[in-house]
Amino acid sequence: TPFVDNFTHLGGMVYGLLCGLSTIERLSTDFFGIATTFWTRLRNLLIRFSGLILSVVLIMITTALLVENDAGKSPCSSCRYVSCVPFPPWAGEDNKWWYCDDCSRITADAKLDASGYYSLSMTCPDGAIEEIDLSDQLVTDRQWIRKQLPSYCRKYCDNLFA
Repeated sequence: TPFVDNFTHLGGMVYGLLCGLSTIERLSTDFFGIATTFWTRLRNLLIRFSGLILSVVLIMITTALLVENDAGKSPCSSCRYVSCVPFPPWAGEDNKWWYCDDCSRITADAKLDASGYYSLSMTCPDGAIEEIDLSDQLVTDRQWIRKQLPSYCRKYCDNLFA
């Protein structure tokens, strides 16, 4: 689904694995009929200890990043594709079920005369203003223009992200 925060899911998986490693209960050697050596017990103890230490350190680091993060800015511009993938990938640009750009939030001013809307002044997600000529389309329906704004954004704007 679009805009599910997959970073949270990935982080939960990593923390769950590390916490699971650090608190795992070992089966007794009688269960398998294998005698444990000193090195096996030491390895198991080191795995548990390192999982515990690593999970605590990572929780502290991610908490510090969340506290210091500006809610409007992302430190990784390409990371938005982890949380949202335009789907289906095989469909053309005009036939996606959802898009991961900011074109759904754009605004525009349409100019109207007696024959209909003839021009559209669209504000792109990055703040640039694009002038679109509608005189050859004979558009009279305001709702139709409103529904077409995201596709106009993808067609005419250079930067699709705010």
